[in-house]
Amino acid sequence: MDVSKMTQVDVSLTLDERKAFIVHCSNLYETNGSSPISDKEWDAEYYAIQKLDPDWDIIGGMDEDNAYGTKVKHKVICGSLLKDPNPEAFEKSIASIYAGIDMSKLRFALQYKIDGSAMCCVYKKGRLESIITRGRDGIYGQDVTPNGRHISGIPTTIPCKDEEVEIRGECYKDRKDFYKNWAGQYSNPRNFTSGSVNQKDPNTTKERKLSFIAYEEVRKEFETEEEKLKFIIDNGFNNLGDSTKFTKEGLTFKQLAKAVQIFMNNIDRPNLPFDIDGIVVKLDNIALCKSLGSVSSGRKPKGNRAVKFECEQKPTKLIGVEYSTGRTGAITIVGLLEPCVLGGATIQRVSLHNFDFIKSKGLKIGSEIILQRAGDIIPCVVRVTKAGAQDIEPPLVCPACGGEVEWDSNNVTVHCQNEHCIAKINRSIRHWFEKIGVLGIGEGILNKLTNEDELSWDNEPIINKISDIYWKLDNDRKTEHPFRKYNYLKEKLGEKTYNNILESVKSVTEMTLGKFIEALGISQVGSLSKNIAEIAPTIEDIDRLTASDLMKIDKFADKKSHGFVNGWKSNRQEIDCLLKFITIVEPKLDSHVFSGQSYCFTGSFSSPSRKEMEQMTLDNGGKKSGVGKGLTALVWDGEMQGKKLEAAKKLGVSIITQEEFLEKLK
Repeated sequence: MDVSKMTQVDVSLTLDERKAFIVHCSNLYETNGSSPISDKEWDAEYYAIQKLDPDWDIIGGMDEDNAYGTKVKHKVICGSLLKDPNPEAFEKSIASIYAGIDMSKLRFALQYKIDGSAMCCVYKKGRLESIITRGRDGIYGQDVTPNGRHISGIPTTIPCKDEEVEIRGECYKDRKDFYKNWAGQYSNPRNFTSGSVNQKDPNTTKERKLSFIAYEEVRKEFETEEEKLKFIIDNGFNNLGDSTKFTKEGLTFKQLAKAVQIFMNNIDRPNLPFDIDGIVVKLDNIALCKSLGSVSSGRKPKGNRAVKFECEQKPTKLIGVEYSTGRTGAITIVGLLEPCVLGGATIQRVSLHNFDFIKSKGLKIGSEIILQRAGDIIPCVVRVTKAGAQDIEPPLVCPACGGEVEWDSNNVTVHCQNEHCIAKINRSIRHWFEKIGVLGIGEGILNKLTNEDELSWDNEPIINKISDIYWKLDNDRKTEHPFRKYNYLKEKLGEKTYNNILESVKSVTEMTLGKFIEALGISQVGSLSKNIAEIAPTIEDIDRLTASDLMKIDKFADKKSHGFVNGWKSNRQEIDCLLKFITIVEPKLDSHVFSGQSYCFTGSFSSPSRKEMEQMTLDNGGKKSGVGKGLTALVWDGEMQGKKLEAAKKLGVSIITQEEFLEKLK
């Protein structure tokens, strides 16, 4: 049985085949968020399999074939928790586990179960030594220290100077920022977090702005969970202290289950900065909890459990679709629904993403569907329960401008081909100002400025491109021009609004070349803009770039490279106009200690890694380079034998150790 071709749970399969399918779905969810079954279906099958084979389990984490970093063995198994689907099931489980135990002096800690990526932070004598993921089995994880150092909430030093301390917690992406800026590219914050940690370039992780919250320490002895939590707080970690509730002593199993239900009912999930998929119930007496034993080869303690939220789902019907055009011209599809109340909100619209998604779900107009809210915020289609009659046809023209459209090379998304499309213009301008950090230029203002039905001059919209905002709206010149449009705009917009727009536009007049490139949005290079600026540090250098030059940069394939080169050329006049108002400045450096120097690195380095040392070189005024006559030094790990080392010896280039390189920074 090839489980990779399955799209739903099949209880008629053998137990091994059912296990394989659940593992397959888990791998898909961790790597790209595209599991063929819903969370609710996954949980139901998981619990069913566990009843048939209590010793079998899935720990979690990204498939090692899709992970970057060095594989290392945990000194203490990084396990998980036994899970109950609801408080009623929890009551039965806890009654079985604690049968015969005097409950009169026992109390329990109730905490959020954060739905992120588990991280283990190891400190030696107070200094951060390594950051390791949980891994697939909880025995081996991936060392992601270079990336993990850029996660907010993981301090580089802590007050505790014991030989070894291991703080465990959850890495997550702030929900508000995710749903504002990333939801169209990633299916959920957890998937975004996993992918952001799993990057070759630590700077990409840094730009993704992840956070960490601690909940466990495994190398020290504590009597109670409360004592352990205090240790975590005292060492400066973001923690669950404010949200942790300790129950009264002596609760019956039924009273404990009721306390769990009340705690869960009072959590304001949509307003938390992180996703939670349940709560964790920990026995406060740590020694007693250990004495109860564990399952799954020691990876899951019996005394502590997770209680999951039931995922609310509602039936509705797809009654139509709408199309909208984005900054790049990609046309997205929104499904129109019969109104249904889900999670306290009336839902009438849902993203249908692209035509691959529509095909995979079997969606048609009139389809009866099951809807749920991802992360309690974003509505999503779970499955079709009754087929519709009318196919969803791709748009024949752009819904915003009526221009021609073309399919992309994969026949997944339709793109508007009109360079002057009003929707593309609006979103490009918004993208520019968001990326350079200008506030106060909202969607409503842009819609007026770019819509000739709202504001026009000589039968044209006031604004047709980014640079128009800078020079068409402002009468700040040495001589008064006889244009009447400034008075016209003040009258139509209101003088206060007009002046606020100008103030916002003028608030940012300097930026680095990397930020300038990123804000232009050409070929969606995003954070790779900094890499372009490294190999082409001036506008003139970028003019001379070829697609072959760009393909030498990691993650620049043929399509993206040609797209950037062609896009830069076609936007060259616009770029010149923007440069009259924007000054390109050098990135702020930590120091100039490496000014005029260049370094090359060869071999395998522990912390700091090669990538980190390359960034240190750039941050302190130097350059990273290949081996050549002008190279200041080759930084060698003392073991690697290869072409770089041979070339350096032949050319008489200085060869230094990692310690010597770091000493220069002091």
